[in-house]
Amino acid sequence: MIEQAKNICIELLRKIKNPSSQDINSSIDNVLKIFPDLVSERETLFNYLAATFSVFSEDYRILDTDEGYTPWLKDAKSSIQWNFWNRYISYLQKKIAPDTINKLDNLTDDILDRIANPSTPGAWDKRGMVVGQVQSGKTSNYTGLINKAADAGYKLIIVLAGMHDSLRSQTQIRIDEGFLGFNSQRSLQYSNTNKIGVGFYNPLDSKTNQPIDLPANALTSSHLNGDFNRKVAQSAGIHLRSSDPIVAVVKKNGSILKNLISWLAVWGNKQPDGKIIIRNVPFLLIDDEADNASINVSKEKVSAINGYIRALLSLFEQSAYVGYTATPFANIFIPILEEQSFKGIDLTIKDYEFTVGQDLFPKDFIINIPAPSNYIGPAKVFGLPALTSSDENEETLPVIRLVVDYEAFVPDLHKKNDPLPEELPNSLKTAIKCFVLSAAARRVRKQIDVHNSMLIHISRFIVWQDRIATLVDAELKFYQKQIEMKSGNLMKELQAIWKKEFVPTTAKVIKEKHIYTDPEITAIDWKEIEPQIFPAISKMEVRAVHGDKNIAGLTYHNISPLDYFFSEQQGKFLSVIAVGGNKLSRGLTLEGLTVSYYLRASKMYDTLMQMGRWFGYRHGYMDLCRIFTSDELTRWYKHITIASEEMRRDFDYMFLLKKTPKEFGLKVRTHPGVLKITAANKFRYKKIMYLSYSGKLEQTYQFKIDENRFKKNFDATNELIASLGKPIEKPVNEYNKKQKFVWKGENNFNAVIAFLQKYKIGEEVIDTNKIVDYINVQTKKDNLVNWTVALINNSTAKPEDEFAFNGLTEKVGLTDRTNISNNPMDYEVAKYNITDHRHELIDLTEGEVKAAKAQTEADYKEEGKNEIPDLPSRKRIKWQRDSKNGLLLIYPLNGNCQYVVDSTATPKTLERSKISEIPIIGIAVSFPEIENDEKIEYAVNQQFRKEYEYPDELDQQDENEGTD
Repeated sequence: MIEQAKNICIELLRKIKNPSSQDINSSIDNVLKIFPDLVSERETLFNYLAATFSVFSEDYRILDTDEGYTPWLKDAKSSIQWNFWNRYISYLQKKIAPDTINKLDNLTDDILDRIANPSTPGAWDKRGMVVGQVQSGKTSNYTGLINKAADAGYKLIIVLAGMHDSLRSQTQIRIDEGFLGFNSQRSLQYSNTNKIGVGFYNPLDSKTNQPIDLPANALTSSHLNGDFNRKVAQSAGIHLRSSDPIVAVVKKNGSILKNLISWLAVWGNKQPDGKIIIRNVPFLLIDDEADNASINVSKEKVSAINGYIRALLSLFEQSAYVGYTATPFANIFIPILEEQSFKGIDLTIKDYEFTVGQDLFPKDFIINIPAPSNYIGPAKVFGLPALTSSDENEETLPVIRLVVDYEAFVPDLHKKNDPLPEELPNSLKTAIKCFVLSAAARRVRKQIDVHNSMLIHISRFIVWQDRIATLVDAELKFYQKQIEMKSGNLMKELQAIWKKEFVPTTAKVIKEKHIYTDPEITAIDWKEIEPQIFPAISKMEVRAVHGDKNIAGLTYHNISPLDYFFSEQQGKFLSVIAVGGNKLSRGLTLEGLTVSYYLRASKMYDTLMQMGRWFGYRHGYMDLCRIFTSDELTRWYKHITIASEEMRRDFDYMFLLKKTPKEFGLKVRTHPGVLKITAANKFRYKKIMYLSYSGKLEQTYQFKIDENRFKKNFDATNELIASLGKPIEKPVNEYNKKQKFVWKGENNFNAVIAFLQKYKIGEEVIDTNKIVDYINVQTKKDNLVNWTVALINNSTAKPEDEFAFNGLTEKVGLTDRTNISNNPMDYEVAKYNITDHRHELIDLTEGEVKAAKAQTEADYKEEGKNEIPDLPSRKRIKWQRDSKNGLLLIYPLNGNCQYVVDSTATPKTLERSKISEIPIIGIAVSFPEIENDEKIEYAVNQQFRKEYEYPDELDQQDENEGTD
């Protein structure tokens, strides 16, 4: 009944732009007249509606080919019957916020407009990429595109969905619900008796007022083994040239793709050169997780999966390819067409010859989609650099819990044949108890008929997963027995964890609404939790999710797939602890995921972001979520989050400059942050890479606490100051009047280079060796020869927080930056941003500052932003700086640094801890925008791990080797 009430309220409010609290209350008043028994649920309804209608999305950005494109959709729109799309929208209105739906409508229009009018005669081939966030709703996005493409006249639509049966099946279910409207596991063709999802929202006939069937055909089913099969396709009698659209969801698997291509080839015409071409069948290929397995990783030939995808596209005279990914780093390194001499490669499949066409670089368009405001992504979990520095602690969601007792349980570098663990560490036992509490708390919040999931991802070896699942199952049964029999100390332990762990976290989330807002999150007393423990824990089970389907060699036999959809169809909801590895990573959604215990070996840096299944939407229970992981993995997630967001900011900036996908690809390939990630891969063959620091700010934000290193960096700073002479007497502009220690030099780059060579910091933070190489190369073209050096002075520092440097007549006020590290061996600067925004203006004249502000104002107006900042943007500051001029900012940080004791207090409670007797030297190097700069070369042995190559062979190999 309450779900009906919610839906009616949404329909009433959808007609109002930006509904107010009064509007929401008015809609509830109307609904309560229909459902008077729901009077006690008024607050629940209000919180749900307030949260739904407060969700917003920023505008997406598009980079188009320099050749432009020919818009067609606007003129054709009135002549197309949008039956599939309108049905999908009706279905979505019960699920997502109105603003999100409106953005989806506009976005899918823009994509469809760029992949060509399917009625256009002759040959055409379009390539594009859509970049979203991990677990942010990309499936809903491309399902919307499928609906519109089918309405417009695309006849065949194929979705490439990961490398595992579980993910392919899950994606097929989403397509069944969002496009086909029927359960493909029961039939591959539409039937009135087999409706699901959109099938219940068919449009009404204007004359009879009866639902109109929208027939479509499926080549694959949602069964775990329902991937493409020639015999099944033939027996279903599906005709490629049927008037009804055809959809298939297939794995990126060599044998599957070969069978699909050879089956499709029957419908083609043999050309004089022996190749097969299918004409007049507009074909759309959607590549989900386009950075995984689709990339050509072979040096001398086309690797298997990449070759089959390209052959599939080349089989059709009219084709469009759209890749979707949250981590496009690998895609950026796909060869851009003009970079290589392409002559075509032949591929023979079952006596047919195919041409392997052009590679998959998104030559026609790239779209960057910001996630909705209610999305919980890497930035909210791990934090990002802010535009300005402050002394406040980094504002992130309080969900990470560091694990320090795992080494004896599962060592980082364990091997398959290492001794298996005998018992669970206390941290994992605590994590399981947190899962029990989170499930009980969701019941208190009336989230009863919902799925609950816990993730345990520790090892890639099946034998280890089997042992861990066995131990976890035994522990869970021990807990269940205590609760059922009302024996033991578990209930007291749960109460203690609730009061210590959950109560303050919920209070903080409710209080700090600027981080995350959800009116449905409310404080819960232990008295409400206790009676829900038994119904929550009694339905819990442990499932091992891996590639071994033979239980004979396993100790733990519950290896059933995570069949959330089919359980729901039977009126059941899973409450599951999933133990696994790779099969729990890419693309697979764990419904109702609250607790993650994640210790995967740190060498998996390049796919860490994809393995973060905890990203996504947690409506009404975000405060109950926990991530148990190691300090090392937390730090690497922070590095990758920063690099990813910098890439997105580069994208937005290039959008303002009206750049192309090719120019973006060339730019990102040289981005220092992206290269930090690609350099962390295991390498197979040597490849020359290029690096540029043009327009970049490289800064230190994390320091290993090492007094010897601190002393060397302090000494290097003293040597640099001594070599520079006297500081300038007057500030260059009004923004830095209090900075007394500034040196502007000519041809002083050697002094800066000497300092950087002596300065020591971890390469994952800032690579001073590559910066030195870059400066040296630029000076040969008379760039970066003149450097401004600023030793930043904190004018508000107390006398005890000042320090003397050689050659200076006055002491320097030390800079305070809050330490947010949970590791006693690290000093991590809040907001990962050591610089103050104003300091990048230190070397600009008043005229240059004025010009940068004017450019920033123009940028903001073009983006539709009304509030213009007081300071020019960092990008425009670097554009104003002459290419001859570099800026080195040196921050002497207070070794008696402050840290947050109580983040829930107002203001936050800070204390100090001395980690160094001398100033800790932090630096920031600001580079001007150098047009046509000389990139530096360096060699890496680039490899995308073996799972990127030949996944069909890998699946078998993994089973033989005992890895998932």
